[in-house]
Amino acid sequence: MKSTAVNDTISRIVPSLRESAGITLNRGDVRYVVTEYGIAYLHGKNVRERAMSLISIAHPKFRPWLIEEAKKRGIIYRDQAFIPGKRGEYPENLETHRTTKTGLHLFLRPVKISDEPLLKDFFYSLSDRSLNRRFLSIRKDMPHERLQDFVIIDYSHEVVILGVIGSAENELIVGVGQYGIDEKSHTAEVAFAVRDDHQNRGIGQEMLSYLTYLAKKEGLLGFTAEVMIDNKPMLHVFEKGGFDIKKKNDAGVYDLKMAFRG
Repeated sequence: MKSTAVNDTISRIVPSLRESAGITLNRGDVRYVVTEYGIAYLHGKNVRERAMSLISIAHPKFRPWLIEEAKKRGIIYRDQAFIPGKRGEYPENLETHRTTKTGLHLFLRPVKISDEPLLKDFFYSLSDRSLNRRFLSIRKDMPHERLQDFVIIDYSHEVVILGVIGSAENELIVGVGQYGIDEKSHTAEVAFAVRDDHQNRGIGQEMLSYLTYLAKKEGLLGFTAEVMIDNKPMLHVFEKGGFDIKKKNDAGVYDLKMAFRG
């Protein structure tokens, strides 16, 4: 369906139906809702997850209103963050498909505001070792407040890319890569993590390659990163990335400066 009506003045996705509105399906029968802004898969999701999925495919100019109305009704978190306007729109043009060196097909896409449940599953799947290598600390909890840092993205300053396998109905996040731009140096701090049960399958290399491609398109000059000295797999991925790398050892952590070539 089109997300709006009457020359984009009315949203077809609304907080509630008006009194006496005709209904031909109950909500449990609807599995997909498709608009020009994407696909919301609703089957098996709770009310909050369904609301966030529908808001993410509403017309951008109505999303702030839908967020506020959903908060008032107690449908979504009362502290749910949102970035209005172009900066917060989902950049569909960044979606791509890649195949790793081991033959694994990856769907690489930007994170969506409705990805909190999938990301929570991903982070809880990581071992203490992987968490320590990614965050330089062992964090056992991943509450809504922390997850918002990963899904509420100002795409003009930051990029978060998910490596996804499976169908739209059963997506599994196997990798998360991100960079945040330092405008003064025209570089970006990069980081990524891969599910323990999918490591050594080339996922990290593909994600780094794609993040590098996006960063170069933005005119950035290179990446920076902090990597624990004993994290040899991560160092190996960076060393194969085609950068001119400078390392500085600081209390057991490498401070990497990686200049792009060409």
